[in-house]
Amino acid sequence: MPQPKANAILAQLPSEEFQFLLPHLKMVSLKKGEVLFEPGGAIDHYYFPLTCILELAVDLADGNVGSTTVINMNGIYPLHLIGSTTSHNRSTISSPGLCYRVPAWVIHEELRRSQSLLWLLLSEAVKLFELASVESVCLRHHSLEQITAKLILLSMDNLGSTVVSFTQQEMANSLGVRREGVTITLKKFKERRLITTHRGGLKVLDRAGLERSACDCYNTLRDLRHTTHTATRLVSNG
Repeated sequence: MPQPKANAILAQLPSEEFQFLLPHLKMVSLKKGEVLFEPGGAIDHYYFPLTCILELAVDLADGNVGSTTVINMNGIYPLHLIGSTTSHNRSTISSPGLCYRVPAWVIHEELRRSQSLLWLLLSEAVKLFELASVESVCLRHHSLEQITAKLILLSMDNLGSTVVSFTQQEMANSLGVRREGVTITLKKFKERRLITTHRGGLKVLDRAGLERSACDCYNTLRDLRHTTHTATRLVSNG
């Protein structure tokens, strides 16, 4: 069973702050497609992913859903500080697994009594903004083949596996494109023997080839998602 400090945020907390949270940490198993937050919904808990992945999305007026970013074992969600009680995003489990959950009032109390968690949340908020900024520019300026390869690679990194459980419609939603475009792109990848597909997902056969097909944004986003040293320095110097 994964320990709490398998999550990078919890691992960076000083001992006193971690011990304050420890009695309130509850491990939960989350299923793919489970919705944690709806837009305008109350924030009752904070989530520290271990083996699951959270996808954040914005509901559009025309009924479509636009994905913004994902939260994995390096993060926490939501990032709201004291005084904010409602969510502005839809948060859905894109990959099932385990997660630690803490009541919101516990996090708010910790924010009042110590700066350590505050610095970590601020650092994560900055990282989330940077991720969203890169994604926004990337989706407007790079080809469908490039951004599809990038999505597959990032999903592999998050899961630590060559098998990615992603339907073509889910990929299309994440990229903000039509499913037909994703279907054509995956067919090209299969012809080049980069991947094989199966119902509800795919398997990567040639990671190096897929990386050559992706845009440079892949490396930028990968490095950003795995950045934790800044927060550590802030806590240590606080």
